[in-house]
Amino acid sequence: MHAYEFILLLLSFVYAAAIVHLLSTAGEIIIASKRITLSWFNAGWMLAALLFTCAWWIGLWDLHTLRIWDIGSIAFYFSVAAGIYLQARLVSPRIPEKGEINLQEFHREEGRKYLIAYTILGVVTVITNAMLGETASASQWPAQNLVIVPMTLATGMAAIFIKRPWVQGLALVIQIGGWIWYFAVLQTALAG
Repeated sequence: MHAYEFILLLLSFVYAAAIVHLLSTAGEIIIASKRITLSWFNAGWMLAALLFTCAWWIGLWDLHTLRIWDIGSIAFYFSVAAGIYLQARLVSPRIPEKGEINLQEFHREEGRKYLIAYTILGVVTVITNAMLGETASASQWPAQNLVIVPMTLATGMAAIFIKRPWVQGLALVIQIGGWIWYFAVLQTALAG
């Protein structure tokens, strides 16, 4: 087994746990829909978290040519994966089996936490893209910052202005539009 495969196996479990958490919460929301006051903002940020997780997971393919993984690199990529899982957990409300659930209130009360976590992860992504984009295997990473930077700034503004619906809506439009652009134009096909 190559070092990359060994490390990716660990990281894949963490990314898969984040995706499972987001999707299972979405399923619980659908099942309990008659008892829920839906928040389109929270739903949008759950989708953004899912796309962010997928982007990082797919992006790790670019590192498959690395022959040596030192402890610092392993710790860094595991920390990012753990941060992505925690952000996915923060954006996913608990859905109890009984009682009314107001997800609009959840977004107003808890949104700042998951938006700050997302913003921090966005900053880490921008720095990682800039620094590691110099390697031949990750050459498109700096170009990805053309979309990640505005998305990160919009998320930061959404965290600051959590009670302003127009800021929340604009941030989500930038976020979802950015991810559409990212996957359609900037994410290269996997090969190898």
